[in-house]
Amino acid sequence: MKKFLNILCLALFASFATLPLCAQSEDEGIVEVDQSVGTSSSAKAYLVDDAILLSSPQAQALEQKLGAISERYDCDVVVVTKTNISGSNVTGYADDFFDGNGYGRGSDNNGILFLITMEEREWAISTSGHDTITIFSDWRQDQITGKMMPFLKAGDYAGAFDAFAQSCEYYLSRGVPSEETLSGEDGIVSGQGHSAGADTEKGPLDPVWAGISALIGLISSWLGSSAKRSKYRTVVERTTASGYEKLAGASGNNADRFIRTQTSRTLRPTETASRTSFSGGYSHSSTHTSSSGHTHGGSHGSF
Repeated sequence: MKKFLNILCLALFASFATLPLCAQSEDEGIVEVDQSVGTSSSAKAYLVDDAILLSSPQAQALEQKLGAISERYDCDVVVVTKTNISGSNVTGYADDFFDGNGYGRGSDNNGILFLITMEEREWAISTSGHDTITIFSDWRQDQITGKMMPFLKAGDYAGAFDAFAQSCEYYLSRGVPSEETLSGEDGIVSGQGHSAGADTEKGPLDPVWAGISALIGLISSWLGSSAKRSKYRTVVERTTASGYEKLAGASGNNADRFIRTQTSRTLRPTETASRTSFSGGYSHSSTHTSSSGHTHGGSHGSF
């Protein structure tokens, strides 16, 4: 009997001793699951290179750049490449990709997405959120794609996407253009900002070319002043009118002669991108509704 009681006590002691270990193991499992879910749900890709147009180093550099711009201006800046979109409308596809993959920041889902599809040779820009739509007006989108087209047509996709990122950062830093109007489902919105003349993105001037330009200007100025001085030296003062009388009576026929001509040159605008939805107007932002009922701005074209 005593032996039986000793065995029973040992069994009970062993069972109680293992309970904390089981609880600890279960608790640790729950923490690990929660952490993994939180990590996956918070991840957001700013570059989706499904067409594999970039090398790994290029993709990594662009992802970091887009992410940094997105964080700095609280506006998702995204690049998406596709081999094909199976006959879908390129604008609708870009809008749905933005809406369906959780892009957009703040309560208004601010963001801009550039989509390129290789088989169709088409591109689209989709903007979301009132602030982003007004910042990236039709005119500004035309400027952005104009900078990208030479790279796209040359097959330099890394250069094209880098130009997109740089232009987005430039216009986000500039804010809303002057006399902004937003047409579409949101109606018309007026605002203050920058003029078109001061809004064009400019790169740094090469010091060599700056020196050459200055030298050309000095030479042109010197030649012009020398020609004027030479012309004035030919003028001789006359003290009598006899010479004029001879000239007046030398011929019975009168004729008009052109003694100088002036040529004016006007810059002819060139098309920088094949664009089908650009409606003109520096501060105008066109909008439409996606299949999910969300308001988007944007444009599209081919390359």
